[in-house]
Amino acid sequence: MHEGTMSTAKKTKERPVAPQSPLGIIDSHAHVVNEYFQGEREQTLDRALACGVHTLINPAVAVEGIDELLELIERRPNVYGAAGQHPHEAKHWCDDHKEKVLAALKHKKMVAVGECGLDFYYNNSSREEQLKAFREQIAIAVALDKPVIVHCRDAWEDTFALLGEAQGKVRGVFHCFTGGPEHLEAIAKLDFYVSFSGILTYNKATNIQEAAALVPQDRMLVETDCPFLSPQKVRGERNEPAFVWWTADKLATLRGSSLDDTAAQVNANAKALFRLP
Repeated sequence: MHEGTMSTAKKTKERPVAPQSPLGIIDSHAHVVNEYFQGEREQTLDRALACGVHTLINPAVAVEGIDELLELIERRPNVYGAAGQHPHEAKHWCDDHKEKVLAALKHKKMVAVGECGLDFYYNNSSREEQLKAFREQIAIAVALDKPVIVHCRDAWEDTFALLGEAQGKVRGVFHCFTGGPEHLEAIAKLDFYVSFSGILTYNKATNIQEAAALVPQDRMLVETDCPFLSPQKVRGERNEPAFVWWTADKLATLRGSSLDDTAAQVNANAKALFRLP
C-alpha cells in the first residue's frame, strides 16, 4: 500500500473505459478489505469480474484485518489473500501478531507473506522497528515457502540487504514499484518480481516507465494497490481492481507489445509466483 491522493466523492460523469483483453487479467495487489470499500465491496468485486479481472490478491497490512480477509476469501472464489504487517505498523509487531499471521497463512488461499517491508519516507515506525518486523516476516516466508510481498519506499539499500540475507531461500515481489532502471540489477540478483501500479501511467513517472520497458518479461506483474493510486485516466477517483487494465495497457505500450500478450504474460507470472491454480 502506497498512499496517494484519492477522492471518495461520487462521480457523475461517465468513466472512460480502459482497453481490455478477452484473456482477462490478475490484479496482483488490491486492498478491498479496507474502510474505503465499506458498503460497496461486493459491487466493486462484481465490477472487476465483469471487466475481466478474474483474480485478485488482497494483502493484509495489519493483523486487525485478517479475520475479515479470511471471510472474504472463503466467500469469493477469485479472491486470494496474504498476511503480514505493513512497515507503518511495524511498531506494533510482537509475538502475538506473529502468531496471528502464522495462523492465517495456514489457509490454502493465503498465498503470500505481506505486505511488509521498509518505508523510510514516512517513518511511521522507527527504522529499528521496521527492520525487526521485516526480518522476521522474511523468515516466515522462508519457513513456509511462500513469497513475500515487499513494500519499499526510500529504503532500497536496507531492503536489498535484508532480502540478501535470505537470497536463494526467499522469493517475492516488489509491489507498487517506484524505483528505476538502476534498481533492476539488484532485483534480478534476488530473482524477484516487479509489480507496476497506476503510477506507471502518470506523465512524470519517466523513471518507472524506463524500468518497465526493461524488466524481464517473466518477472513483471500489474496491480492497482487500490483504493490508492488511480491510473491517470481516472485519477482523482477511488481506485479499484477494474482499473488495473489501464496499467496493463500502459505496460504493453512501453514494451511495444500487444495487450493480449501482456495480459497473458502477467497472468502467467502471477500464477507462478503465488502458485495459483
